[in-house]
Parts: sequence; structure tokens; C-alpha cells
Amino acid sequence: MFTAKAFRDACTEEHQTQSFSGVGAKHQNAEAERAIQTVMYMARLFMLHGALNWGEDGSDNISLWSFAVDYAAWLYNHIPQRGSGITPLEMVTQSKSDHRELMRAHVWGCPVYVLEASLQDGKKLPKWN
Repeated sequence: MFTAKAFRDACTEEHQTQSFSGVGAKHQNAEAERAIQTVMYMARLFMLHGALNWGEDGSDNISLWSFAVDYAAWLYNHIPQRGSGITPLEMVTQSKSDHRELMRAHVWGCPVYVLEASLQDGKKLPKWN
């Protein structure tokens, strides 16, 4: 798929280069492997945090794993790197961020409650809703 002519042409148009590594040669792609490892460790930590603090509420449910990985990847891409002070997202987009999006970050796995809009307006919910 990545060697298809249409894909290579699209990469050339976007001024992107390709390099291939051998099968099982993780040492050839250490930076990407390390990023994946970091994201997976973060997601595992989120799952453990939820299970330890809110396990009786079902937070230790394995079906939440994909959400934990998604949030860990979002955090990884938006948190500035220790050495350079820029985020992976800034490296890709080549634009500086003011990091405001981090203000909406929350502890993953905490129980939340949503107020029904009609209750907020002072109305009652139908009996069976």
C-alpha cells in the first residue's frame, strides 16, 4: 500500500520523503517505537487509576481501553517535549501553539455527571426518562 505509485506521487507533491525499514527492525524506527510505548504506558496508567479509584462503578471495564489510548495520544501530541519545548503537533504543522487546548484536559477516568438541559431550565423530566 505504501509503495503504490499513487501514494508515492501524493507524498512527492506534499514534499514528503519515504524510508522503509526491514521486518522486525524496531531499531530502525526507534523514535516512533518510543512514542508508541509512551502512549501505551500512559493509557495503562489511566486504566489503573480509574480501576483503583472508581472500580466499583465499572471504570475498570476493558472496553474503555481505546478511549484511554485515544486520550493518551491526544495528550502526547499536545504536551511540549522536555528538551525542545515544542509539541509533536507543532513539529508536524510547523506552527507555534499557545497551548490553550491543554486547559480543557482533565484527569481521565473520573466519574462525571451531565445536567439535562430541561432540568437546567427548571422543567421536570418525563417519569420514564
